[in-house]
Order: sequence, then C-alpha cells, then structure tokens
Amino acid sequence: MTRKATDPTKGLGWGVFLAGTVPGLLQYRLGQPRNALLAALSCTALFFAGWALVGHRLFYWGLVAPEDSTSLAQYLARYGALVLPEVLNLPANTLGAVLAFDGSASGLREERLLGAGEHIGGWLTAASGMLAAFWAAQAHWELRLRRDARPVDGQPLPKPIAHPALCAALSWLVPGLGHAKAGQKDKGVLMGIAVLAVFAIGLVVSGGRAVDRADNAVWWIGQNLFGGGSLFASLVTAPIRGEGVPIDLDLGVVLCTVAGLMNLVVMVDAFTVAERSVFPVATPADVAGPEGGGEVSA
Repeated sequence: MTRKATDPTKGLGWGVFLAGTVPGLLQYRLGQPRNALLAALSCTALFFAGWALVGHRLFYWGLVAPEDSTSLAQYLARYGALVLPEVLNLPANTLGAVLAFDGSASGLREERLLGAGEHIGGWLTAASGMLAAFWAAQAHWELRLRRDARPVDGQPLPKPIAHPALCAALSWLVPGLGHAKAGQKDKGVLMGIAVLAVFAIGLVVSGGRAVDRADNAVWWIGQNLFGGGSLFASLVTAPIRGEGVPIDLDLGVVLCTVAGLMNLVVMVDAFTVAERSVFPVATPADVAGPEGGGEVSA
C-alpha cells in the first residue's frame, strides 16, 4: 500500500498559522530538520533562561489570574494561554506555566512579590514568543514560495534581497534595520528615528519607569513590540516606591506603547519590502494591459 504524498503548502490558513506556535513544526513539514531543531531549541532555551528568573511571576503578567477567573478562562490562565507574547511559544510556555503554578497562599504571595532580575527575565520569556513568531514567519514565507513561485516566461522568480522574516526580526530589535537589510536604508532611518524618538520621550518623562511589566502588564505587551527598547528598559528600570511615582508616568506609559505599535507597522513594512522583491505589486497598467483591455500583462 502506497502512502499518498501530502502538500505542505495546502491551505496556508488557520491550521498553518496555529502550527507556527509550536517552534520547528512548520520547518519539519517543509523537510528542514536542521532548522526545525534549531527553532525548537532556540525558543525553548530563551524561554527557560528567563523563566529561571521569573518563576511564579509568569501568572502575574497574564491577562487573567488563574485564581480570580472562572470556567474556560480559569483553565486557559492555569496553563499560561493568556500570557502574551509567551503563548506564541506554546510548548515552552505551557510547561513553564505548569511548573510555575502554585495555588497555595504562600504561592499567591510570591506571585505578587518583585523578584531579583525580573525585568530581564520577563523580557527573555517574551522574546522567546517573538522568536517563535519570526520562525513561523520564516516557514510561512518558504511555504508561499513553494506554492506561488512559478516561472514566468520560462524564467524563475528572482531571489529576495533579504529574507522577509529576518527583516522583520531585525526591525523588532532596531527599528529601521530591517529596511536597511532589504535595501531601503533611507526609509529605515526615518522610520527608526520616529520610533526611537517617541519611545525615548516616554522614558524621559516617566523617569525611566514607563516600561515595567510588573506594574503595567497589558501596556507592556504593546511596548515589547519594540524589542530593543524594552530590552534597554529592562536593564535600567527600577521599581516604583510609594512617593517616588513620577508625575508624568501615565504619559510615558502611553508614549512607549505607541512607539511599540509604531514599530509593529515598521516590522510589517520591512517584511513587505523584502517580499515585494520577489512578488512585486501589480500596477494599474499591468492590470489593464497595454491597450486597456483588462488583461494582466505577463
């Protein structure tokens, strides 16, 4: 009995999207065992490097606390499904949540106590989720190439100037660096300056305390979209003590979050710039044809 070969590019819908939350699974489907192993190991190692510093605090950053929620939300919170962006690295996050959970009174107290090295630990666990997303983007790009990269007039499609997922990842760390990698240095500089300026103003007006996952967990999700900025903040942020609350703290939190959301646009644009070096966007003339007959030109 022969086994029917499966097409790894079939669909490219929700199933493939959800498979991306398991680092290495899509690379395995693509027949890339080395990349699959590298994706799984890198995301897992990064998560548990941070988890060693975080422990019970993993739940403190969730959108719903396991002991305060009910029914399905409580179940999801118990297994870390409501902790972002760590949930993008689903296997490591689930295991870390199981190991961290302690429903006892002492465990709940520890969950609310600031831990040593927590800021950098929280950044590392979150970075593992972002890394998983970039690995998923790499696999999605490879899947699309297998599906859509058909020769035109007997000529194969050009190779990308840079890998789109790499451009997005570089932009996460340093806004504009992905555009420079994709061949649009001037555009990258302008976009990078804009993100950095808004983020820097937010840090300055808040006395360097705007990016604090312990105090502003939901806002921090947006701030972390600027990975380099949130990494810097994790190294310099000190806990707020009573009367030491900066007068413009709220403004700083908002500005740093806006900078993160701006950088999300930068990441997507960097991916698109690299993508269009292979799949250019059709112009109105291309769609209309040379005589306006409504046929797509070759």
